[in-house]
Amino acid sequence: MSDKNTMTARHFHPLEESVLSLAAGKLHHVEAPETAPVLRPPVPEEPAPLPEMRPRADMPLEKLKSISHTINECVRYVAKHVIGREQIVRQTFVALLTGEHQLLISRTGMAKSLLARQIFACFEGAQVFEKQLTKDTMPENLFGAYDIEAMKKGKMIHNVEGSVVLSHFAFLDEIFDANDMLLRSLLSLLNEKQLINGEQIVNSTLYSAIAAANYIRYTDVLEAVIDRFLYKSFIPENKDLYFQYSIDQIYQQQFGKVALPQRRLSLGELAYAKKVIQSNQIAVPGYVLFLKNYILKKYIEETRATHSDRKDFTISDRKSVKMQDTLRAVAFLDGREEVSDQDLDNLFLSVCTLGRDDETALLAKITGAARNYFRQDRDILENMFNAIDIFNIIRSSENQDMLKSDTSFNLIRTRLQETARAETSRFKDYFNRLKTKIMSLNRDTFLPETFAVLENISEVSMKDAGSRECRELVVSFRQAVFEYKKYLKL
Repeated sequence: MSDKNTMTARHFHPLEESVLSLAAGKLHHVEAPETAPVLRPPVPEEPAPLPEMRPRADMPLEKLKSISHTINECVRYVAKHVIGREQIVRQTFVALLTGEHQLLISRTGMAKSLLARQIFACFEGAQVFEKQLTKDTMPENLFGAYDIEAMKKGKMIHNVEGSVVLSHFAFLDEIFDANDMLLRSLLSLLNEKQLINGEQIVNSTLYSAIAAANYIRYTDVLEAVIDRFLYKSFIPENKDLYFQYSIDQIYQQQFGKVALPQRRLSLGELAYAKKVIQSNQIAVPGYVLFLKNYILKKYIEETRATHSDRKDFTISDRKSVKMQDTLRAVAFLDGREEVSDQDLDNLFLSVCTLGRDDETALLAKITGAARNYFRQDRDILENMFNAIDIFNIIRSSENQDMLKSDTSFNLIRTRLQETARAETSRFKDYFNRLKTKIMSLNRDTFLPETFAVLENISEVSMKDAGSRECRELVVSFRQAVFEYKKYLKL
């Protein structure tokens, strides 16, 4: 990659020179994209994307598998050129597929920047922003120099062209050397993908950022920043002689330069893969979500109990709910359209800090125990989640007249039929009786009958449930059904 100066040479007023000299970020182009527009307030604007960034809505399954295959090839290619980082490379591509960010922690000289550049080089037309942060780094160094004309009117408006805001990827080196004010200004960009600067609101084209640090310091602001990095890796020192010799061999091939794979991904392919992963096109069964939440709960409890310095450890709800995208990305890379409970073995990619073996070992232990613990209740839980889905369809309708529409009536009836066809011995007799009842449902009677079905499933489930957590789920569901029936005056 070659550096490109983003400011065009011309004569400036001394005041302009003093302001523009503050902007010192580096902007790389894997391939020169079209010039992005400068967006200014007061109305939030969508930055004009490059043509190849627009995902096709009719992309066939074969194309999706082709994208998945190419990504896996890129994972292997990068791991071949930055050796000893296979799991981290896979974690990075999962971060890119889910539109999340990654934090790399290690001592200096551990090829963190080379790793980031090598990964970003796998994408055609990618605009990459790179900046080493210091305590003196200012917001304009990241978001663009202030607009001189706006300053004359008393407004602090960033010229975002050539900044991190209109880049596709970013590498932020030594992120914790930056001051808290700067890190706070990054929060909305990392989470909402927007630059929010008073009245200036600019929608960003940023897919993902990779940040690197030699240490972690904790403040209230940094806790929020760290939570924005769903994926974290620690790179330990490795002085094994064979490993060091292998590094020498790789260096002799590229001499520290980035290698370009023969087949690269377009930004449109990445955009489409992300769109699929962040949708129901890759299904996550309710049972898998239940196990995921139980595993995270036990992991928090175990971490607090076994680490005296982590008594306040937690996993935020924002982070927890986004972990289902991790599971979808894993299924996507495996060429599947549904997440299985075996994919829970990959939760370590977003729960743990890679390289911290004690964390991954604890999570693996909890995951295996959770599968065994709920094995006896699996059919009960799966039927309960079918019932919850039906209840949520009813609850999402604005009124009873809407529920009697063809769309709602047929949807609920179909879901009831799917539930009745469930292959489970415990519910077999009940579901055999239910099939006849479903066939006679009409628009006037189906709502009371549906609530009766939900209550009966809860009753049977409560009687046969073996685990405390399963019974707690049933009790909470029964209470929700009771309250909503009361609200509907049924």
